[in-house]
Amino acid sequence: MEVSTAANPPAAAAPARFGEVYDRGYAHYEGPRLGRRHAIWALIVYSVKRALGIKKSWTAKVIPIILYVGVSLPVIVGIGIRAFLPSAKVLQYPTFFGLIFTIEGIFVATVAPEMLCGDRRENVLPLYFSRAITRLDYLVAKLIATAILTLTISFVPALILWLGFQLLEKYPLTAMWHHLGDLGHIAVAGTLIAFYLGAGGLTIASFTGRKSVAVAVTIILFLSSTVLAQALFHAVSSGIRRYFVFISTPQTVIGLVNGLFNTRSDPMVSAANFSVWIYIIAMSAVVLIGCAIMYWRYVPHD
Repeated sequence: MEVSTAANPPAAAAPARFGEVYDRGYAHYEGPRLGRRHAIWALIVYSVKRALGIKKSWTAKVIPIILYVGVSLPVIVGIGIRAFLPSAKVLQYPTFFGLIFTIEGIFVATVAPEMLCGDRRENVLPLYFSRAITRLDYLVAKLIATAILTLTISFVPALILWLGFQLLEKYPLTAMWHHLGDLGHIAVAGTLIAFYLGAGGLTIASFTGRKSVAVAVTIILFLSSTVLAQALFHAVSSGIRRYFVFISTPQTVIGLVNGLFNTRSDPMVSAANFSVWIYIIAMSAVVLIGCAIMYWRYVPHD
């Protein structure tokens, strides 16, 4: 065994190597720094394209195309019938919103998971948050992107239906002026439905990184909410049963539309007998609660 002495000290250990820097000749960016606002907008645009399957395989575009065709058919049929039968009162606005609600629900169930689940599964969130945007910016961008897409289903077709009906009148400009109230109601209904369904879908998607799970849970909750609300409504005889209408997503939307257009098309909504402002407040509260849950899921980790 070798024994070290003062005359023969042991060899010093080699210093640890932590890393080396190589000049690969990358060109440095010398353009303008667009900042946080542009980063948020870029994330919104990217999220919209990803949800619609743009720059992806054709299979990713099938479901959005089918849903857009499905929501366009009632508009085409309604305007076509009115063109040949001007006196026919076909496809009133409350009826239209009722017809397309299922399509809206499926659309949100497929779009919302594309907004959040992919980023969680692919572990790219640290890349987003290491640059210009914060976690709150990320959530706002995703909510805006979802609302923009949902508006193309909930508001744009109804707007085209309104415009088509007015253009078929003898004096289109006069007809538009006289029906501005309907246009305002369409805008309120379409916008509120977009944020209401979008916030719900994103809240569900924020809890999982698997898109298939988020889609299934969203559709199941949309369907089961109506069954649960009706079961409780018929099981309870006291005055509190009228509040069970807010458990059902479809009944809440129907209540909003009926209140805006002063119609009655659902027995449960008619029995509840709430004013339109109550539905607006209830749906806005759902949006705020969904945003709060997503804030809790993401922001505290900063």
